[in-house]
Amino acid sequence: MRHNSSRADVSLLRVFLLMVLVIISGAVLRIVPLGLPFFVTKWGGTWLWGMMFWCVTTLLFLGRYPFRAMLVAILLASLTECLKLVHTPLLDHFRAERVGRFLLGRHFALADLAVYAAAVIVATWCARTSFGRKFLKASAGKTNRIS
Repeated sequence: MRHNSSRADVSLLRVFLLMVLVIISGAVLRIVPLGLPFFVTKWGGTWLWGMMFWCVTTLLFLGRYPFRAMLVAILLASLTECLKLVHTPLLDHFRAERVGRFLLGRHFALADLAVYAAAVIVATWCARTSFGRKFLKASAGKTNRIS
């Protein structure tokens, strides 16, 4: 079956590699003392968290259905933020540990929801533009598509 050539070919391997890069960048940004301003570490990490969910959902949807993948990514990222509103002894104990603070965070921030959504929307848009097509285009063989 032939697809419209104006739509982007997506290499799932490249999306996976982008996800790994995003995870490593987020960890470095939040953990390694780089001397960056709080604004950069806070909002950069928040942006990368949203980007990670875009990568995950793009992989889960096999590069198809970008609008659905975008909505699911925003929902999942938002749910992780809303989890900060849930307090149980087990969750609170986990959050008291360094890894728990890193993965779950401690304080709910409504602004984070907007940043997650913006990151996912921008990632979806970039994947559908010429920039994204150049970066994500599969080089050969079977391709999966963002359409």
